[in-house]
Amino acid sequence: MDAPDSDTSSITREHTDNLERRFVHPPYLLERRMAGHIASGELEPAKAILEEINRMSRARLAGDRVRSLKNSLIASCTIFTRAAIDGGVDAEIAFTLSDASIKDIERSREEADLEGLEARMLADFVALVRRHMAERRNVLVWRAVKYIQARLDREISLQGAARELGVSVQHLSSQFGKALGESFVDYVRRVKVEEAKYYLRSTQLDIMRISQIFGFSYQAYFARVFKKLVGVTPTEYRRRHFQA
Repeated sequence: MDAPDSDTSSITREHTDNLERRFVHPPYLLERRMAGHIASGELEPAKAILEEINRMSRARLAGDRVRSLKNSLIASCTIFTRAAIDGGVDAEIAFTLSDASIKDIERSREEADLEGLEARMLADFVALVRRHMAERRNVLVWRAVKYIQARLDREISLQGAARELGVSVQHLSSQFGKALGESFVDYVRRVKVEEAKYYLRSTQLDIMRISQIFGFSYQAYFARVFKKLVGVTPTEYRRRHFQA
């Protein structure tokens, strides 16, 4: 008789180990229902299902408890990311949030910190879906967001966007605020700062260069905007979050 292949043997051993520990994976349909709520931008139902899943025992994915929990959260992040993409979020934007979330997971050292991180990740992905839905409901705002995303490396003005899109400054400003709940200028600053945070965490570019990449005229202005939105200066943010 042929010997069983290694993949089949590994699955059998893992299944036997789970039976001995009386561990059963969360029902697949529960995960699919949660993913469906994320894709629809529904936070509360998605959170309720996540809490139901977490009342069950987590899979043991490593010998060390903290490492096992991290692996479990990374698996959750994968589900959240795919659900957001199913909800229409641009894949690159969803994967950027996924990268940032996984780095937050890896930076955490205590189980207590990790336990709260999963719920925050869920909220972040649902917020991403909701922003996408708000943008798509208003074609003008969707076009304005695309205009902004294509010009993050330069100064962006409401006047320039209105001229490019063929509408009045007042109309674009009004529609933007109604759809997204923030002004055009605040949106531009927030998106630029979010992108700059990635560079601060993941590259060794100096802060002046990062400010130039995102079209800030002066490093001091970039630092002022960054601190207003993030609560700390770019230098302090990098000190806390830099990943070599």
